[in-house]
Amino acid sequence: MKQLRHALPFVAVFTIISAVVVAPFSYAVSTAQPNQSGLALEIAPPVLNLTANPGEVINTQIAIRDIANSPLIVTSEINDFTASGDENGNPKVLTNTDEKSPYSITSWVSPFPKMTLKSRQVENLPLKITVPSNAAPGGYYGVIRFTATAPEGTTSSVSLAPSLGALVMIRVKGDAYEKLTIAEFYMTANGKKSTIFEGIPFDFVERIENQGNVYEQPSGNILIKNMFGKPVASVNVNSEYRNILPKSVRKFNQTFDKSALGNGMMFGKYTAELTLTYGNKQTVSSSLTFWVIPWKLIILGIVVLVGLVIGIRMAIHRYNERLVGKSRRSRRR
Repeated sequence: MKQLRHALPFVAVFTIISAVVVAPFSYAVSTAQPNQSGLALEIAPPVLNLTANPGEVINTQIAIRDIANSPLIVTSEINDFTASGDENGNPKVLTNTDEKSPYSITSWVSPFPKMTLKSRQVENLPLKITVPSNAAPGGYYGVIRFTATAPEGTTSSVSLAPSLGALVMIRVKGDAYEKLTIAEFYMTANGKKSTIFEGIPFDFVERIENQGNVYEQPSGNILIKNMFGKPVASVNVNSEYRNILPKSVRKFNQTFDKSALGNGMMFGKYTAELTLTYGNKQTVSSSLTFWVIPWKLIILGIVVLVGLVIGIRMAIHRYNERLVGKSRRSRRR
C-alpha cells in the first residue's frame, strides 16, 4: 500500500461568504487574513491518492487547522462525488442519500468524532479505511467534508458554517479495466475552432474519455512537425497529473505561444501529433494538420513589392524620358 506523504503544506482554505457552501476542495482559497474574525478552516492534504489490496486496512491521517480567532466546533461527513459533466474536472458532491456512486467509499471510511478546535490549533486526525475483501479491482473515491460552527454562547462576525473537503482516491489492485479514448483533438484561436492561423498564440484542446472502471492520470505531449517532417516544438499535456473519473470526459487545454515556440517563426503546413500514456504503460494517440499563414504580413509584402515594381518602372520611364530629351537637344544643335 502506498500512502500519500503528509508533509504537504496546508492548502484548501475556505471562508464562508454565503450560505452553507461546499468548497471545491484543493482549489479553494480563503480571503480571510489571520487578524480577521470569522469561521475558517484549512486541511492537508487536499487529495489523498492511495493504493490497496482487497481486504486491506489503510491507516493514514488528515490534518485540520482552525485559522479563525476563536474556537470552532468541527463535524465531518463522508460523501460520494461524480464528474459534474462540464468536462473541466469539477466534482459534483452527492449530498442526497438517494444518489449512489458505483465507486463509493462511504462505507469504507470510519467517521471522525465531533471536535472542538482552539484558535490556530492543528489536529492530526487518524483516518482508517477498510477495503472490502470482495472489492473489485479499479478506482474508488469519495470526499470527507468538514463543517465548522461557533460554540454556543460565542459571537462571530460570520454566523454561517463553512464546509471544505479532502478528496480520497483509492485504487484497488488487480486487473482493472483501463481504457482511454481521444473523443476529440482540435485547435482554437480566440475560442473558435480552426485549422488555419495567422500566427501564434493558439490553443490545442483534447477531450479524453475514460471508458474504464478506474480513474486515470494521462500525461504526454504534442509534437509539432513542419511540412518536411522536422520537429519544431513540443507541448506537455496534463503535466499536473489531473484525474479523469471513470465513465466521464475531461477536457485539457494548452496554449501555444512564444514560450513554447521560442524565437522561431511559423509558416506553412504543420502536423501536431498527440501521444498520451496512462495506466500500465498504455498509450493513446491522435494527430491533426494545420496551417500558419501570416496573411497580414503577406499582404504587406505584396504591397511593398508592388510599390517597388511601380517605383522602378516610374524611375526607368523618367530615365528614358531624360535620354530622349538629351537626344532631341543634341539633334537641334
